Amino acid sequence: MELQHHIKCKPGDLAHSVLLPGDLKGAQLISTHMDNPRQVASNREFNTYTGAYQGVPASVISTGVGAPSASIVVEEAIKVGARNMIRVATCGALQPDVHPGDLIIATAAVRGDGTTPGYIDMSYPAIADFHLVRALVDAARELGASYHLGVIRTHDAFYVESPFAYGDYRARTACWTEANVLAVENEASAIFVISSLRGCRGACLLVPAGNLLTGEEIRHPNEISDAIDLMIRIALRAAAMMG
Repeated sequence: MELQHHIKCKPGDLAHSVLLPGDLKGAQLISTHMDNPRQVASNREFNTYTGAYQGVPASVISTGVGAPSASIVVEEAIKVGARNMIRVATCGALQPDVHPGDLIIATAAVRGDGTTPGYIDMSYPAIADFHLVRALVDAARELGASYHLGVIRTHDAFYVESPFAYGDYRARTACWTEANVLAVENEASAIFVISSLRGCRGACLLVPAGNLLTGEEIRHPNEISDAIDLMIRIALRAAAMMG
């Protein structure tokens, strides 16, 4: 198998379980939680490390922002041996009882992205893999962490459905709040759909940086950094459970 065009990885470079943050620095941060991490590659927005957690190999690759780049990472990672894809990132909460710094384990994603329709008809669901979800739930409980479990929304237009949006973003997200969608983010549906189509597993663990409905924000920088640290430990523990 040739060196992959975008992520610059080859067979043997990646563990079976790969964490997928969006940010380059996020990948580096996750690597500091691993034993003996090594930087495998860095190209464009794709920063890759492989190490171990609790004796089990684990990898991390930054995806950049959005479903198009995330789809590239999933496709190329699978080609060189990855099988479990766990997105770890921040999001915007859409329910009044989901607060900044909480944890969300996604069971499925609304396909609001523009990438997955190029793969398969919209009637195909974007569902998180049961076994990975189970591992995330078990890891959260093991670490004494509370969490929300449910459907999230993936979309491409950050400046349409976010506090930075032009116009009334709450009016545009109201239908998703009414539908009990927990949060909005930018990559999960692509990770779920493509992993499923390729016979692999996708999951997503999120921390809200703010609440789009209530306007609630993180009160202190340590709140978000502590929540992200917990999210990383849960995701790595789940990866170790998967072997």
